[in-house]
Amino acid sequence: MRLYDTHCHLTWREGADPAALQLQRARAAGVAGLVCVATDLDSARACRALAREHGDVLASAGIHPNDVGKDPGAVREPLARLAALLQEGGYAAVGETGLDFYRDWTPPELQREAFRVHLELAHRHQLPVIIHCRDAAAAVLEELRALQRPVRGVMHCYSEGPEPLLQFLELGLHISFAGNVTYPKAERIRASARLVPADRLLVETDAPFLAPQPVRGKRNEPAYIAHTTQELAAIRGAPAGQVAEVTFENARALFG
Repeated sequence: MRLYDTHCHLTWREGADPAALQLQRARAAGVAGLVCVATDLDSARACRALAREHGDVLASAGIHPNDVGKDPGAVREPLARLAALLQEGGYAAVGETGLDFYRDWTPPELQREAFRVHLELAHRHQLPVIIHCRDAAAAVLEELRALQRPVRGVMHCYSEGPEPLLQFLELGLHISFAGNVTYPKAERIRASARLVPADRLLVETDAPFLAPQPVRGKRNEPAYIAHTTQELAAIRGAPAGQVAEVTFENARALFG
């Protein structure tokens, strides 16, 4: 199977497990493409450096909604530096960005401001946007609809349930599932996974977070994406090889 991990944080607290070793294990497990996703400016630079070194890695640039900060006066400078990074090039996506109302690390109005800037940067550079959404589906939909145009990008680690799913699909977005779709109590996520059209389906690890059930409790890594792919196949009643190939082609079409 050819596998594509559309969302991993290879440079996040690597410690004794550097990205190069994670990539070796991923390739041995059949992973032929990865998107190394940034959560702040430092990780955006690190992801780009990794992508320049490894041909099967793509990089994103963005500031996670939980990392935007609490000070309204300090938000615009990092967003301006993000714009400068994207202008330099070397990135295949903008994000991750979005809204997270589960935590209160960043006030909602500042999250929204940052989200709008990311969406504009993605449109300006003709790049897909990687959207984080936690307990904020209605607000994310409100921001996306305000654009009054289709949105090229992905709802990453989808966990909002079936109710808003069709609305995200109508806006043009892909839907990506991570290791939490394998958890015993994740029936709402599995119900969503059954509804996504094949040409909008993606798979990810969100490594080092959300290790799938067979390796739950371990630090997640791209090599484990096969577990999530197999679970998606079982949920959708399709062969695992077919789901792997479909999600690989979808990822390649979206991220280039």
